[in-house]
Formats: sequence, structure tokens, C-alpha cells
Amino acid sequence: MEAAVLPALDGITNKDLLKWMFRFLAPVKPLVFRACMWLVLWVGTEVLSTNQARNVVNEIQALPASGGLGHLSFGVWVRSASARPLLHQVGILALLIVVMSVLRYVRETSNTRLSMTLVFYLREAIYDKLQRVGFAFHDVLSSGQLINRALSDLQNVRTFIQTAVLTTLEIALVVGGYMILLAMLNWRIAALSLLPLPVWIWYIVRFSRQVQPASKAVMEAQDRNVSLLAENIAGVHVVKAFATEKQEVSKYNSNCDSFFELTRKRIVMYANFTPIIRAIASASLLSLCLLGGILIIRGNIKVGDFLILGAAMNAILARLQLVGTISDQYQNAIVSSRRLYEVLQAPATIVERPTAGALPAGPGEIVFDHVTFGYDPVKPVLRDVSFRIKGGTIVAVVGPTGAGKTTLVSLINRFYDPQQGRILIDGTDIRECSLESLRTQTSMVFQETYLFSDTVTGNIRYGKPQITEGEVEAAARLAQAHEFIETLPKGYSTMLGERGASLSGGQRQRLAIARAICINPRILILDDATAAVDPETEDLIRKAMRFVMSGRTTFVIAHRLSTAKRADVVIVLENGRITGMGTHNELMARNAHYREIARVQLYADDEDAPLPPLVSDAESSHMNRMLNAPQVAASTAEAKEKLERETPVGEA
Repeated sequence: MEAAVLPALDGITNKDLLKWMFRFLAPVKPLVFRACMWLVLWVGTEVLSTNQARNVVNEIQALPASGGLGHLSFGVWVRSASARPLLHQVGILALLIVVMSVLRYVRETSNTRLSMTLVFYLREAIYDKLQRVGFAFHDVLSSGQLINRALSDLQNVRTFIQTAVLTTLEIALVVGGYMILLAMLNWRIAALSLLPLPVWIWYIVRFSRQVQPASKAVMEAQDRNVSLLAENIAGVHVVKAFATEKQEVSKYNSNCDSFFELTRKRIVMYANFTPIIRAIASASLLSLCLLGGILIIRGNIKVGDFLILGAAMNAILARLQLVGTISDQYQNAIVSSRRLYEVLQAPATIVERPTAGALPAGPGEIVFDHVTFGYDPVKPVLRDVSFRIKGGTIVAVVGPTGAGKTTLVSLINRFYDPQQGRILIDGTDIRECSLESLRTQTSMVFQETYLFSDTVTGNIRYGKPQITEGEVEAAARLAQAHEFIETLPKGYSTMLGERGASLSGGQRQRLAIARAICINPRILILDDATAAVDPETEDLIRKAMRFVMSGRTTFVIAHRLSTAKRADVVIVLENGRITGMGTHNELMARNAHYREIARVQLYADDEDAPLPPLVSDAESSHMNRMLNAPQVAASTAEAKEKLERETPVGEA
């Protein structure tokens, strides 16, 4: 299942992931250019300032040779000709420091703007992808995993991209600039300062191979933490109802302990890594200071040159120590980029053809032509399902749990595509239609109602924001929701809590029905939509929705006998196959399986007459009958015979 939904990562190397990550810089190229330009100017000013400090010190060293202050006071000496060279050098240094401060501010501002814009485009890409992937993708990755990838992994990738560009450029500029400066002083010093670089590179590469698995384990543990939090917040009512707070806290604590231990191991690895890097830097600095002292004693360099040696090497080593930070961010980014790659490069589970157009007008006729489908292709949920439903027909779908009822109606909206066969609406294969066109002509009320953190009006007209307040109220009245909405604090303007938690299950379901009605669909699908309402309210909804269902193809997953009775056609599903199709009375007369479902699985209302007894004890278990191949074949043939009496599928 995962192989079909998530992209294969086995052949993706770290080099491939690096190239893929840097593609995110495409929409922010102007900002990257400006940030790099300010960085170049700032580093150049810093190097010039350091060199200018050398000139100032050398001028001070030369004062005794030129007579120094002598018997003059400082104020008189400052105005004298002998002070002019030093004052000139100090003035240049002060100007460079002011320019460097201004450039630092501009640089930081530019970096922040680049960072926030890059985050915006990354988040936009991930959110857009999550909206467009099919149900099969969300079946594989939990909400906690997706939340963590959209937050933590995104930040890891963003941090590394920005660091890889700007910090790496800064290291190159600072090291290169100061190396040129040192080479101008003494080539031996410049050569000696390069000695630690090969050792650093070797040790960092060796370390990166060890830390990547540790970083991946930490992120997976964090995934589990976020998933546990998301599940418990969403299911807090269940936790409270079963008094399992201690059990859930223990589960979360156990995962936190695992997360802590994995994080501790990674910290230990970095704790061992950092001192070695710093030891190499310190040994290099001491060696250079020793060489510089020898050169001063011999008179090869001046005091100012020695001071610039210390300043330059401190700057170089400080930047080189950032290599450890870049390495850390690189390890995290490589792991995070693989997880983001799974999201952003996930193949479309529902492919919209380039030539897809609008669904042609029609009454809403639906044809299933030898449809076979399974969430896992090797385990079909529906097997060779074929039927034709005329436009404007009310269809009740019945069958035992797991028979494939919800799966059947989900295929009409192209939430999934069948592995075999085709589905036609008014003679058009739904794969030839754009998803937007198809899903604005079909509306579904799910068994599990979801409401957004918005007003009542906002939730009702969610699928069609342009409708008027009057149309919203009309839909609410049809769904028998108007009366309870009027009792809310602000009526239709009342803000609902997350998932509509402030409403009862029946109230949420009625708002969901109103939301489905609002888009005026050609095909209406009710997945056990009245399961959460009481019989009296269901009766009111059913009577009101007669107007909505009139002339509209409606599929109802039925759990009440009265719903099946009022349907024009009843489809009986068993183990993914149609074992009966007809009106309620027809099936009661000739289909023992349906009689058993009506007796055992459909809730009878008070107005329903007692059901006739079963023909024989042998028919008491439909699961037993499914083991009897001749009976299954007879039931399937009966359904196909009725289908053949209708217009042939090929003429659709």
C-alpha cells in the first residue's frame, strides 16, 4: 500500500536530496542575491577594518621613533603635524566601523526577510500538497506525522538551506579574505593556517555518517509524540469516558523516555565532536602565535602585524567552528528532507487527465461497469460490481459491516479509483471529468461529521461561499437545523468550537446535511447520515429531504428498515459483491439474505410491520451461505439478470 502512495526513496542519495532542497530557493532568488550582496560588503568591511587596525598599531609603534609626544601636552600634540598620520589612520578605522555597523543591520534585516519568505513558500507548498493528495495518502500517514513534517522538518530544511547559502558564503569570504591578508604579511603564516583544514574535513565526514541514523531515530520518536498528542486531544472524550487518563499518561511518558534517551545519545555524539574540533582550532592558533612571536623577535614582522595575525586567526577559527553547526544542520536536514520528499513528491493517487473537462449535464444516471477495488490491490474490497441506476433514483445500500458500502459510494466522488472497471455518470467516465466539476455535482454527508472552527453560516456554505443568507437558512430548515441554530447565542453568526465540539452529535449531523444541500448537487450521498439523530428528528429530516431528493440521484447507506422501504432500489452487498438488487418488497419476497439483514441489521421503527420468518434455519447466517459457492453464484446471477433487463452498459 505504501509503495503505491509514497515515493520510493531507496535510490535517492544525499546528493539528490541536496539538489532537491536547493530548488526551494527558486522563488526567493532576488532575496538570496541581496542577502549575499550585503554579506560580501559586510565581510569586506570587516577585513578592511582589521587591516586598518594593523595600520593604527604600527603608527603607534612608530611614535617613539618620530619623537612621540615629547614635552608637548596631548592637546597640543594632537594639533601638531606629527599626529596627523595616526589621526588619519584612526579616522579611517572609525569610518569603517560605522559602515560595518550599518551593513550588519542591513544584513540581518535582509537575512530575516529571506528566512520568513522561504518559510512562507515551503509552508505553502506543503499545505497545497496536503490539500491535493488523495485519501489513500492520508490513509498511510497519520495526522501527527504530517503535522510534525509540516512544522519541525520544514524548519530543519529551511534552516539548513539558509545556512548552506549564507553561512557557507560567510566562511568562504572570511577565510579567503583573511588568508589573503595573512599572505600579504608572510606566506609561511598563511600556509600554516591551512594545515588544520584537511583534518577538519575528514573528521566531519566521518562524524556525519554516524550521526544521521541517530537524527532519524530522534525525529521518528518526535513523530510518535506528536501523534499521541493529536490523538489524545481529538479523543479526549473517549479517554474521559473510560477513565484511562493514567494509561494514556503512562503511554506518553514511555514514548517521552524513549525520545529523551535517543536525544541524549545524539547530544553525547555532538559533545564528543565539538571538543575535537575546538582542540584542532586551538592547536592551530597556538602554532601560529608561536611562529608569529619568532618572526617578531627576528624583526620580520611588526607588532601590528602580529596583532592582526591573532585577530585574523580568531576570525578564521571562529568561522571554521561554524562548520560543526552546519554539519549538525545538514544531518537534520537530510533526514527531514527525506520525510518532506515523501510528502511533496508523493505521486497523485487520483490523477486528473490534462484533457479532463466539465461533467456534462444530465439527470444523474450512474453505472458501475465491472468495478473491482481494494485499498490494497491484492485484497479487493469490491469484486466485479456492476449495476445501473437511473437519474433521480433513491438507492439504499445495505449489507453487513465490512461489506464495502462506504467504499462503494466513495468511488462515485473519485476519492479512490478502481483497479478494474469504470464508473459512468450520465454516460461519461468520471476519469474524463475534472475533479472540481465532478465533486461540485456530487455531495456527500459522511458518517463521521467534521465541522470547522467557523460560524454556523460559514460551515453551512462551506462548499459554496457565494450563496445568500436566505439560501443558508433554507438549507438549515430542510435539514431540521434552523430551530436549534436560533437558540444559539448569536444564531447563525455563532462561532463553533473545533470539530463543532459545543454541539451534540445530532446537531452536527444536521449542519453537515445542510452543508451538502447548499451546493445543489446532481448526486447526493448519505453515508449513514442520520445515525446520530433520534428517530423523531430523523423522521422530520426524511420528510423535509423528500423535496431535496426529488429528481436527484441519492445514495443512502441504510441502517433503518424505513429507509430501505422508501428507497426506489435496494442494493445488497456481501463480501464485496452484489447479492441482491430490487425494491424492498421484491427482495423480501425472493432474497433470504436480505430478509436476514432486514431482521438482524436494520433498525425497525415503530411503524414497521413485523418481518416474516426466515425460510429455514439453513439461511440464518449469511456468512455461512457465502461459503456455499452454488448459492453465491445463484444470487450473483439473479442480480446480473436484473441488470441485463436495463439498457446495456455499452450504450451508456
